[in-house]
Amino acid sequence: MEIRLFRRDETDLYMEAIDKIWKRSHILSKDKALADFMFYNTPQHEKYVGKENYGAIGVWEDGKIVGLGGLMLFEFNLNGETEAACNVTNSIVLEEYRSSMAGLLLYAKPLDLYPFFCNFGIGLSKFSMRVSPAAISRDIVTQPIYKLDRMVGFLDKKKTSEVLLDGNENYLRNYGMVRKVTQYGDKTVRQELVKDRWDSFYYTHIAPKTISVSRNFEFLSWRYLNHPTFNYLVYTAQDQAGNYEGLFIARVESIVNNTAKILRIVEFISKNQDASIALANKIVEIGTEEAVLFADFYCTTDMFNFGLESVGFKKEFTSDDDKIVLPSRFQPVDLSVVNLNACLSFYGKKVKRLNLLNNNIYFTKGDSDQDRPN
Repeated sequence: MEIRLFRRDETDLYMEAIDKIWKRSHILSKDKALADFMFYNTPQHEKYVGKENYGAIGVWEDGKIVGLGGLMLFEFNLNGETEAACNVTNSIVLEEYRSSMAGLLLYAKPLDLYPFFCNFGIGLSKFSMRVSPAAISRDIVTQPIYKLDRMVGFLDKKKTSEVLLDGNENYLRNYGMVRKVTQYGDKTVRQELVKDRWDSFYYTHIAPKTISVSRNFEFLSWRYLNHPTFNYLVYTAQDQAGNYEGLFIARVESIVNNTAKILRIVEFISKNQDASIALANKIVEIGTEEAVLFADFYCTTDMFNFGLESVGFKKEFTSDDDKIVLPSRFQPVDLSVVNLNACLSFYGKKVKRLNLLNNNIYFTKGDSDQDRPN
């Protein structure tokens, strides 16, 4: 059994394997620009993976591909310190080989290749992502996140129920409508992102209090500004001197055969209450101008959500009594409960200094490129 990185000239082979082993007609088996974006053009690719290799691992048995996984390397922020992180996505082994060592080899290969601190994965519970239980050993901590909380803000409840819930407004009975609120502190919100100003803000005010993929300019530029498919809106909150105090990134998504629109927020970060409210007010303004049904935001922490809550966003509540909730997938519309969950594993002696009860693990739907075309 051979396990290795796919070579750059084996891109088509990897995409074909996604179609045959992972899922028929998956977007990553059809859209080479998107596959390159995820597995070749990431900011840390050349440093760790190299130009000659593709960001994907394959397992071969007698010349046949029996397992695969996309490999993405990131700069990782650990409370202001820089580490390396690895995400193995679309990881799978053919059913007839799951009793062999193929799965373990696939999982262990990045550990052999790279000195990374964090290995993470984000996926949909509907596809039975197997999240390991919390575990602690001398130099390893595994932290499952069983649900990325979803914040939802409605701009048109009536039309939402008509378009997505067969006219049954009862499903939305406990939600209100979002509205702009009073701002203080003379904050402005502009559609811009300047490298030096953002990195200065991020490394000074956000990185020291978060555990996350580094949200520096290099990452944001790759992930959002240069996305091959989506057009993201990038806004920064600023004080009167032009210093950054926060940011949100979102995109308008057309749904139901282009008969309606929603707003997907993928980043929401702020330094203080006033900046948070200024950003949230801008989201309400954009949502109103674009006539969206609602806006939503998936995140592992609520540490920056003050502004969203102030304008009327609510954390989505699901239970055995709420089998139908606001859809989160629209091609086609899926009325079932589909939660995003995650699993993070930390390695090395620095894990002894981790405090994972601080509510400071900041991962969003944008990480691991979960926010992508279906």
